[in-house]
Amino acid sequence: MLVEFEKRTTDLVDIAEVGNKWRDDDKLGNVYVGVFGSTSDAHETMAALNVFSRGWGDNGGVVTKDEDIDGLGDEAWRLWAAGSGTQVTYHWRRDNLVLEAHVHCFGSCPGDVDTATRAWVDAIDDEARRDG
Repeated sequence: MLVEFEKRTTDLVDIAEVGNKWRDDDKLGNVYVGVFGSTSDAHETMAALNVFSRGWGDNGGVVTKDEDIDGLGDEAWRLWAAGSGTQVTYHWRRDNLVLEAHVHCFGSCPGDVDTATRAWVDAIDDEARRDG
């Protein structure tokens, strides 16, 4: 899956990227921001990243939601997967930025992990709009 992702994105201009992770006894969180040379490169990266995430979700368990969503950036997508715990992943694009926020509950998980994840995603997006 990673090799296929790299093939699909090898010609795209990736100017910079940054990521961060956090973990507690029950959850892992990951955030990624990529800056691309153009909006079209960011759009192509979104498509490849969504395919990669679907494959990863299917490989590790069962994808229970895979959908485009409104109200976030220029294009946005959400994936839910179950297997070794509930996982919620958001990808979205804002101009030439590609952003990802991912939460994986491997222990006790909040009743509505998507609501908590979406609040985190909205806070990240607010920062991206402010700094853009």
